[in-house]
Amino acid sequence: MNPIDKNLTRNILSPIAVVASLLLLGAYAFGDMKEYEGIDGRSYHAEMHEKGRCKTCHGVKEPEGYPEDGSCLRCHDVEEIVAATMPDAEEDRWQNPHNNLHYGPDVPCVECHGEHSNKAPLCTNCHSFDYSDHEY
Repeated sequence: MNPIDKNLTRNILSPIAVVASLLLLGAYAFGDMKEYEGIDGRSYHAEMHEKGRCKTCHGVKEPEGYPEDGSCLRCHDVEEIVAATMPDAEEDRWQNPHNNLHYGPDVPCVECHGEHSNKAPLCTNCHSFDYSDHEY
């Protein structure tokens, strides 16, 4: 490959690949809201939205409200979530939304995360923290 072709690959195609990858990961991370058999839900939980699968999270086949507090923790590990969201700076450690000064790791997931609709983080009711990676 001649030097011009190498530069084209490195300087143009590589950044395009990076941007495309980030867009795909962002769509997964934030879970595009889609309709599944008449129910809106996050794309990363698509298998949970098949007809009759409500019981997986809600505990009943035809729910009328939020699932129990521990429902999310049947599949998601709170210690892994706390570690993944821990701020680097020591003085910001208690601003971790999953292990914070007010509630520790005990705030129910549905206070900040909505499976069927977007929700703002509970902390923003009083604080102005910027949770730019918040997954609704």
